This record gives sequence, C-alpha cells and structure tokens, in this order.
Amino acid sequence: MARFKADLVKLSAGAAAIHRLQPGDRVLIAEACTHDLICDDIGRVKIPRWLRQFVGGELQVDFSTGKYFPDEIAHYDLIIQCGACMVTRKHMLSWLYRAERQQVPMTNYGVAISLLQGVLPRALQCFPAALTHL
Repeated sequence: MARFKADLVKLSAGAAAIHRLQPGDRVLIAEACTHDLICDDIGRVKIPRWLRQFVGGELQVDFSTGKYFPDEIAHYDLIIQCGACMVTRKHMLSWLYRAERQQVPMTNYGVAISLLQGVLPRALQCFPAALTHL
C-alpha cells in the first residue's frame, strides 16, 4: 500500500500540471500497447479533446506507442501515460524516472481524466498527501 500511495502522489503532482497548460503547449500521450484505434479512442481523441476544452485552445499533442518512449522529452509540458497494463511496473517506473530527471510532469489516464472531469479532489480524499499537489 505504501508504494501505491507514493505512486499516487507522483501522479497527482503530474496531473496538477494540467492547470498550468496554455494554448500551444506540448503534451505527449504515451500508450504502452499498440492496439487498433477506434473512432472515439480514449488516448487519441477523448483526452486531447478534454485537454483543449480545459485549456481553452489548441495544444500540440504527440503520441508514442508500444514500449517506445522517447529519450528526449524535456520539450514537453506534460506527459500522460496510459494504464500501462502491457508493461511491468519496473518498465513504467523507468519512464516516470526519465520524466522526473528531465523535469517533465507526468500522470496517467485515470488521474488526468479525473482532474479534467472535476472529480479528482473527491477521489483523493482518502490520500491527503496526494491532495497537496492540487
């Protein structure tokens, strides 16, 4: 449980960066799998649309798929990672570490969507340390 709480604190800190996004900023959406795209895909369509609505303008949204994660990510203002069900925890933590090292905020789909839909503070009430970043 302690590891989960620590990871949640990092992800909520990353999600807080959504509040700082401005039109024109760069966002990387990283998907660990290579699924077939569907018409209203969560990572390719819904999250970018919700981000644009939240920010009030266009963003430059790039995508990475599979186990490929760019080496150079410092030019991004935010990284949103899928649930990472196709990679190990160690793999995912290496991506989080790379983002930390290059000072790029990073969160996952679930935490980002919760923030964009206005329910994240309520969802984190039982994790006070994670709430401090919002």
